[in-house]
Amino acid sequence: MGIGLVIVVHVLGVDAHHGVRKLFPADRADLQSAFEFIHSFNMAVMVMCSGVALAVFGRGDRPWNAVLAKKVSTLLVPLSLWAPLLLLAQTLSGGWPREAEGWRDVLRQLPGAWSPEATIFWFVHVLFWCSLAGWLFSRLTGSGPWHRGVYFVGALVAHGAVLLWNDRVSPDVGEYVALLTYWNRFFALGVLVQPVLPAVGRVLLRWSVAWHVLLGLGLLGLLGGIHALLAREHYDWTCTLNGPLGFCLVFCLAVLLRRLGSRHEPWRGLWRGVCFVGSISMQFYLFHLYFVSGARVLWERVMPGAPLASHLILGALAGGVGPWLLFSLLKTWPLFRWGVGLPPLPLPRPSMQDAPRSGETPAVSSGVG
Repeated sequence: MGIGLVIVVHVLGVDAHHGVRKLFPADRADLQSAFEFIHSFNMAVMVMCSGVALAVFGRGDRPWNAVLAKKVSTLLVPLSLWAPLLLLAQTLSGGWPREAEGWRDVLRQLPGAWSPEATIFWFVHVLFWCSLAGWLFSRLTGSGPWHRGVYFVGALVAHGAVLLWNDRVSPDVGEYVALLTYWNRFFALGVLVQPVLPAVGRVLLRWSVAWHVLLGLGLLGLLGGIHALLAREHYDWTCTLNGPLGFCLVFCLAVLLRRLGSRHEPWRGLWRGVCFVGSISMQFYLFHLYFVSGARVLWERVMPGAPLASHLILGALAGGVGPWLLFSLLKTWPLFRWGVGLPPLPLPRPSMQDAPRSGETPAVSSGVG
């Protein structure tokens, strides 16, 4: 669900120079407010979900070289490969250089692609360092409830200390560390709340659909109220408060979909689709921007001045269907799986029909024929 909100945000545009916002007047308050509202919680939800995943699947007793190798293959390899390609695509979308000097300028920009400020790949930086920090803390102290609480408090203290320490180091280093510690608070919060989620889910499963809807609407109202009441000067506080509330909303919707999917056939397919998208959310994150941007450019050329609603619908569909089709076509290619951080496909096991029977000598080819 979180990746769906990411797609919607990039359809809208993170500023007046991106997304559909670049096609309309820069002072349109509705588009800016819609982006700021969704962005006040959607990335925090994804980081919290990553913390929950670490608490469920992470093992503190795994050797450090195995943990590091997995993080390199699932995060650093996609970052190293796709960050410069995305920056190159974004640069060339503004026009192809006509002279050699123009191409040299483009190539000089590529080393900056791995900077978290350059593209959407700041999220991969955050996942890499936060997951390593979480594993290291679990390895050194254990994973009991008190340890999780200490880890969360430590994440809060670390971010506060970094903000005080920032003026003593270079701006680049200070901003990078502050970025990591800022999001590590949400990651640690996901680790902290994970043990209570199964019990909360069981309670919610006993609720009626009407109560689920009322709870969802109440959480949505809280999100909107906080966003409306806090001025833009306090946007960090808006994100800090809305992030956990957004996680609660997504969790509530997930439990509701699971319940409906277990009882009604039409909802079962939707629940399976949500689970499938969640299992390949990194692949959606890597490729959705190409399809969102491509659909916007193509639609603007085909239908200049098309209504806003058509751009929003087409962009969301392209951002969701495009990565899914790409994954479906290339998921068996070893090079593609390596490039997007997926493990190799298991080798096929020999069928029972091909296995020699007891006492039988396997047939040996003569090489003729």
